[in-house]
Amino acid sequence: MPKQLTDIEIEARIAAGSVRWPSTAIHWQRLKEAVAAARALVTAVDANCRAVEQDSDLSPEGIYRKRAEIGRRAVGELSDFTPLRSAEAAVSSAVSLFESGMVDLPKAPAGIAEVALAQELRTHIRAQENPAGFVLSHLDDVRVVGAVLYAPGFLSGLRDEGLNVIRDRARSALHPEQVLYRKEAEEALDVLRKGIAAAQRMILARTETRIDRDDKVRGIRDPVPGGLAA
Repeated sequence: MPKQLTDIEIEARIAAGSVRWPSTAIHWQRLKEAVAAARALVTAVDANCRAVEQDSDLSPEGIYRKRAEIGRRAVGELSDFTPLRSAEAAVSSAVSLFESGMVDLPKAPAGIAEVALAQELRTHIRAQENPAGFVLSHLDDVRVVGAVLYAPGFLSGLRDEGLNVIRDRARSALHPEQVLYRKEAEEALDVLRKGIAAAQRMILARTETRIDRDDKVRGIRDPVPGGLAA
């Protein structure tokens, strides 16, 4: 008989860290809703299995078949889980919003004195053994960053990819809050996806099913069709 599940076990295995997520924005709400939906699905699977197992009119084989059907339906629902898709869309929109607020960069050198200083800085940077590394270590100096970003890369000894890295890092350095918000949202989405995967594993174990290479869900005692390995 497969092991029955408890609410504590379900909450512990499906995105346990979500208890610390805020509810301050729509993407956090969608993430929490997806966690709750995944837990509810596993809880329903367990309840349905218990009902089948307590049905005195069913034989052991009948119970096995009924559980497998419960597993097939639940795994099918998880394969295109609407709450997960909603959370992914909300996080994507949030990340785009955070990034839209990270466009400001140091202004281009203006005036004779600033232009002359920028030229000297580029000469100094080009003379470094690692020009890109030098600039990255001075991102808090807007004069250095501005001198590099508003001139062709070769004047500072930099390639285009090096300039792109500096541009991205400079935005991050200037907008730490947006960087943090984006990181938190993306990490939470990863936790949710791992939670969905955990929910699937729990469902398969509870219903004594497996997913074969043809993506079909079958009972663990059923033969593998066509020589497919499970």
